[in-house]
Amino acid sequence: MSLMARVQNMAAGVALMALSGRTGGGGRAYDAGRYDTREMASWHPSRAWVNDEVLANRDKVVDRARDMARNHPIIGGAIDRRTEAVVGPEIRLEAQPAFEAMGRTAEWADNWATATEEQFRLWAQDPMFRCDAEMQSTFGGIVESAYRHWWTDGEALAVVKMIDRGSPWQTCVELIDPDRLSNPNGTSDNMILPNGNRMIGGVEINPDNAAVAYHIRCAHPAESGRTDGETFRWERVARFGPTGRPQVIHAFKRGRAGQRRGISRFVAAIKRMKQFDRYDDAEIEAALLNSVMAAWVESPFPTSDVAEALAPGSAEDSTGWSYEEQLKYRLKNAVKLDGARVIHGLPGEKMAFHRAEHPSQNYPEFQATGLRSLAANFGLSYAQVAQNWADINYSSGRLMLNEIWRGLLHDRYEFTSRFCTPAYSAWLEESVANGRVKVPGRPLNFYKWKLELTMCEWMGPGRGTVDPLKESNADELNLRMNTTTLADIAADQGRDPRRIINRRAREIALLKANNLTDISETDPVKAGRPAANGSDNGDGQPNSDGTKQ
Repeated sequence: MSLMARVQNMAAGVALMALSGRTGGGGRAYDAGRYDTREMASWHPSRAWVNDEVLANRDKVVDRARDMARNHPIIGGAIDRRTEAVVGPEIRLEAQPAFEAMGRTAEWADNWATATEEQFRLWAQDPMFRCDAEMQSTFGGIVESAYRHWWTDGEALAVVKMIDRGSPWQTCVELIDPDRLSNPNGTSDNMILPNGNRMIGGVEINPDNAAVAYHIRCAHPAESGRTDGETFRWERVARFGPTGRPQVIHAFKRGRAGQRRGISRFVAAIKRMKQFDRYDDAEIEAALLNSVMAAWVESPFPTSDVAEALAPGSAEDSTGWSYEEQLKYRLKNAVKLDGARVIHGLPGEKMAFHRAEHPSQNYPEFQATGLRSLAANFGLSYAQVAQNWADINYSSGRLMLNEIWRGLLHDRYEFTSRFCTPAYSAWLEESVANGRVKVPGRPLNFYKWKLELTMCEWMGPGRGTVDPLKESNADELNLRMNTTTLADIAADQGRDPRRIINRRAREIALLKANNLTDISETDPVKAGRPAANGSDNGDGQPNSDGTKQ
């Protein structure tokens, strides 16, 4: 930077301080707030309203994010890994009514939750897909697609409808592309509507700053071939119905107060990954070029003479011979040395072979650096993103799994509480009304206990294991110490504890009916389960007796 540019930057900083009225010594207490250093002199990011930041960039960011999800194999795979780990193919309801607040017993709560979960499973896994307004997916499929929107677009949008299709339930969910959520006819943000509300990015907000309605375009703005005018028509859908039943589900991760729309969850990685993508393409193109242009000839003679000299049977080999005579001679008397043909060039010619230098020696480490940046942004490990497990041992695998799993569980809770629980609340209201789910007293008591009855959690795929034997021994020890439960162990495996217990009970009864002994009733050593001590730590370290496993 030139001296004049530095002086101008310092002058600009002084002017900013003068305008702010903070020219005292405290203005330089933090290096991050200084203006007179080389690093900070030209760094003046703007202070913007959160919705201006999001909405001004959303469309282009989403277009680029979707393009990378479609065409970048690593990013597409990373999104698949997150989707598989967070929600999986079939998210499972675990009803947890607040029975104590209702004055009920734990036994009642368990019985009610079991019956309700079974009814919800019938609706969610209907083979006719009637829980989907478009009749294309089970509820688990809807949730999986919604999570992909949540991660790639930064938000997931759905409308809860009532459609009679012969099912015991009319409740169904229609997944909406977030591109359709917008202000009608280009209305400016924050414009006051006739009802006194404001609208930001298609979200209608009341004077208390709560979202009360959503303006959804009837067709995607880029949809081609529509002649019915739906592309230029919007519908206003209230967030809740007259009874408080959810009608619109809008799920996004709020990063700042007042934020109304979401932004792609890997927005910070898009620029970096595009740069690494260009570098990868350049290395591949250079390597391909090297493989094609393997040699070249330096010669003071015309190209035609060089070509004739390099061609087999060239007339230069014997002055005065015709081309046909020379060709016949070369076919019968090929010049070879240890099986390799010797090319006779013109005087003064030099032939050099191009040595392949791509990919460069630093390319693997450079590529790994890019993948680590992507893994950090995606909340995954480098091994998961690169699918390279060569350097993973038991200890590092356990540490990696524990660190990554916390973030995945956090994302699962945020997403399911914003998307799945409202859908469950709408389904439960209809289920009580049609008698499929019972509540204490009259059906109208549902509205009295609605908050308590809709408490729930959502179970997705399990964490998995690195060493099943060691982790099973640890689970058994924790059960004996009463520091865990079968439900917690089953949840780590992504399974329903009630189904496990019921199936085991049926298996044990069947074994006894056939005069067979169940393994759970035998001695642990005879059952083939070694004691917890005496095993190594998974890294080849000696056991307690000095031997290796």
